[in-house]
Amino acid sequence: MKTMVERQSIIHMYRVCGYSKRRISRELHVSRHTVDNILSKYESAIRTDNPEEALSDLLTIQPRYDSSRRRPRRLTQEIKDKIGFCLKKNAVKIATGLRKQRMLKKDIHQFLLSQGYTISYATVCSYIKNIESYKEKKKSEAFIRLFYEPGCIAEFDWGEVLLFIDGVKTKFYLAVFTFGHSNGRYAYLFRHQNTLAFMESHRNFFRDIHGVPAMMVYDNMRVAVKSFVGGDKKPTEALMKMSGFYCFEYRFCNVRAGWEKGHVERSVEYVRRKAFCLTDHFGDIHSAQEHLNRVCMQVNNEQGSLSTAEKTSRLEADLSSLKPFPGNLGCFEVYEYIVDKWSTISMKNVHYSVPDSLVGEKVHVKVYSEKIVILYGKEKVASHQRSYCGGDWCIKLEHYLRTLSRKPEALPHSVVWQRAPEELRRLYDIHFKEDNRTFVLLLDYARKNGFSGTDIVTACKELTGRGVRKISPDQVKAMLHGSVQGETEETMEPPVLPAQQENIEREAVDMLEGITALMTGYNEVHDIIPTI
Repeated sequence: MKTMVERQSIIHMYRVCGYSKRRISRELHVSRHTVDNILSKYESAIRTDNPEEALSDLLTIQPRYDSSRRRPRRLTQEIKDKIGFCLKKNAVKIATGLRKQRMLKKDIHQFLLSQGYTISYATVCSYIKNIESYKEKKKSEAFIRLFYEPGCIAEFDWGEVLLFIDGVKTKFYLAVFTFGHSNGRYAYLFRHQNTLAFMESHRNFFRDIHGVPAMMVYDNMRVAVKSFVGGDKKPTEALMKMSGFYCFEYRFCNVRAGWEKGHVERSVEYVRRKAFCLTDHFGDIHSAQEHLNRVCMQVNNEQGSLSTAEKTSRLEADLSSLKPFPGNLGCFEVYEYIVDKWSTISMKNVHYSVPDSLVGEKVHVKVYSEKIVILYGKEKVASHQRSYCGGDWCIKLEHYLRTLSRKPEALPHSVVWQRAPEELRRLYDIHFKEDNRTFVLLLDYARKNGFSGTDIVTACKELTGRGVRKISPDQVKAMLHGSVQGETEETMEPPVLPAQQENIEREAVDMLEGITALMTGYNEVHDIIPTI
């Protein structure tokens, strides 16, 4: 194969110098057939309709060997069958969970050598690579960019994110919503990818945007699609409930065609990277959600590029074109439990306390994604932050005061007391350690009158600040009600009294002052004698 310089030299000597093909072959030390081939291509290029372009291609494009008709000499059909047999065995092992025991390319090469075949490792690798690329090859497809009217469509998708909550690595699920018109993004964190999280994410999204899009778009997630009936998809009861309450329509993508959602497919990756690439340690899930809300607000308000130049105005157009917000949908599941002898209910291997008067009774539990509410009849008797740690006990001291009043000596040794607030335990050690019953009755009195353990601690601190060394329950009760009365008086305006009532009060004050003077012996000095 001649280089472009040699090709140009042959053409130059033939057209400009007028040399014969034989002389060109002799002077350049090339084959006569090579000279004939190059000059025939040159003459063919001159006779084309566009000779300038043909000559330019001939003189500038680097010549290459045509290797398309090359065939391997060692790779016979028999060897191909052997390689195919090995690949089928690999497929069976992968299907049965034995992926780590499959044959690699070098193992297949060693197998062929052991069978007496002579073939190089590179040839085996090349053949297997061609088979794999042929199987994975897809037809090229063009995608059409769509236009959406403001407020018309919002898309939903799930994603995973790993965060450190109070130092513990925890997996969360990211529920991401994206507007089709403005590409505005909203995201929410949940511990599970279940129906409750699915419903709560929509409730939070509609509440934050103060409206409802006309249509929601989903892929074939289990919380949205209940079953497939032929080519149709049957929605879940949760999706139908939300659609009826919020009055939006829904649409599903085709199977394994998540790109049909358009925007949200990359929004999960984008929001996750923007929010948690630098900060991934939080005290609890609420602080993580607050951080995520701030990042989404920054993303929705970002400017400075061609793609985000009109993002704020487009998002405002989306928000102003939404359907009215009908209110918050109750997103919970209701279960029935029987209170055990520990005055708790056991849900998913986690114990939650209820008032000890309900031992053996049936209660109904409203289960939310992050809290539970316990009902006895129609009365709310307890609420707890939901725990996802198996074997955990979520118990409150106020639920065991009835039993502790009958068994006061069990207070300092009980598990519920060990989990009480540190300040309340310190208060008990200082002032009430010798009288457990009195302290329990004080706690029960505070509970019945709407006070908490924090209120008791605050009242005791105020008494200590006034110089009281030995605090009694009556003093604490008076201080509790005094603080409430003081707060009430600060918020109330002084009453306007009629003139007659003011005169009566003035005379009563004078009478009291006269009595006081008589008792102290200073009536002669002050000359204060009550007039009756």
